[in-house]
Amino acid sequence: MRQELAEAGGGDVRRDRDDRIGPSLGEELRRKAVVALVVALGAQLAYLAVRFHWRWGLATVAAMGHDVLLLLGLFAWLGRPVDGVFLAALLTVIGYSVNDSVVVFDRVRELTRAGRRSRAREPFATLANRACLQTVPRTVSTGLGAVFVLVALVALGGESLFDFALALLVGVGVGTYSSVFVATPLAVELER
Repeated sequence: MRQELAEAGGGDVRRDRDDRIGPSLGEELRRKAVVALVVALGAQLAYLAVRFHWRWGLATVAAMGHDVLLLLGLFAWLGRPVDGVFLAALLTVIGYSVNDSVVVFDRVRELTRAGRRSRAREPFATLANRACLQTVPRTVSTGLGAVFVLVALVALGGESLFDFALALLVGVGVGTYSSVFVATPLAVELER
């Protein structure tokens, strides 16, 4: 292979280094990845508890856990590697999912404040439903924009980008779904 590369490139080809991850280093990386994931989920919960109600933060973190489990399950089912690239995609999906949930819960908060000013007390479930309906156009347009780019990366990006783009593609769909159909209904249940 080196000879073919040298002939094609018109020069000498040499290997500067060879990186391999052994079982002990792989276990350490796996442990650190789990710690990073737990820290990210904890930080998101703390942020959402401060910005909104702790119940809404808990619902959002539960939805993120849902997203993570679905993505891990899919990659395990497909036999795809769970490595640093996958972890980067997973953390990106968590950020995307929490952003979608923040948009919905921010709208719930605005509707709650408007209801207090007008003295029209509506049930939380009604406000949450209205917030979901009002944020759907933004959520769908943002999600579709990302999906178009990610489909192109999956189809045209080659093997080096395939796992990353696939994880993001599935994650965007799952994150969009979970912010409306997991986080919001769970917040409604927790508010009861």
